[in-house]
Amino acid sequence: MKFRLYLVAAATLWGLNFHFAPWMMQEASYLESATWRYIFGVGTLLVLSLKSIQTLTLKGIPLKGIFLVGFVGLFGFNVFFFLGLQYTPPVSAALIISLNPILTIWLSALLLKTAITKYHMLGAGLALIGVVLLLSKGNYANFLSLKLSYGDLLIMVANVIFALHHVWVKQYRGHFSNRNFTLLTNLVCLLGFLCLLPINTAALTLDHSGYYWLWAVGIGTFGTAVAYLLWNEGVQQLGADQAGVFMNVVPLATALAAVLLGASLEYYHLISGVIIAAGIVISQKKVLQPAKNQ
Repeated sequence: MKFRLYLVAAATLWGLNFHFAPWMMQEASYLESATWRYIFGVGTLLVLSLKSIQTLTLKGIPLKGIFLVGFVGLFGFNVFFFLGLQYTPPVSAALIISLNPILTIWLSALLLKTAITKYHMLGAGLALIGVVLLLSKGNYANFLSLKLSYGDLLIMVANVIFALHHVWVKQYRGHFSNRNFTLLTNLVCLLGFLCLLPINTAALTLDHSGYYWLWAVGIGTFGTAVAYLLWNEGVQQLGADQAGVFMNVVPLATALAAVLLGASLEYYHLISGVIIAAGIVISQKKVLQPAKNQ
């Protein structure tokens, strides 16, 4: 139960990022805001890892896993996701991202040889219905009116990358310290953003309001450092296939946070919340049959 709570907490913090990040980008570009996010995130992880990192040796670092999770999984996901948002509405992007649990289950079966059970697919499918209901605001016509675009393709690429991210955490972290693994993967992601700054003629500046720094520290500390620490540990303990469905908590947390910030509570919030929760519970049923090739 503890590790499932880790996943719920991490997904909730990521859901809050969807509110805080736009507030940051009212004062600065996405690239600068993302760079500050990971600066504060890596700084927090460094403080939390001071004791464990002192015993770190190059020989014990899973370099392949650090690169795949940090550069491809984190940095690659962010780049494609925010590029896609320039060409497609947030609702379309959120619906595509809601396919992440099913993608994770399939990729876990392909790369980790985990079994795909009826509970996996039933739970992920039910949670997906809940997400569609939530994002279409209870009106099926809103879902039908959505059209595919170039941005949707970019979001789908981001979605596949993030599903691979979950699998790679399970595949490559092994017995390596979670704090050190999370620190190093986020550091690699930060280096990617720092390399993009001169290419895009962007620059880091301290000339922002107090609110900007409040959101930056909040997203960096909680929405990045704490969230990835909890998520990576949950994935490692439960497996990518079991953890992936908790991604559906992200849009639910975003919607509920909007209510707390002043939006009205609608019937579809409650119904979709119950459906998503039911899907997550069903997906956590124990595997009854081992994979044939195990």
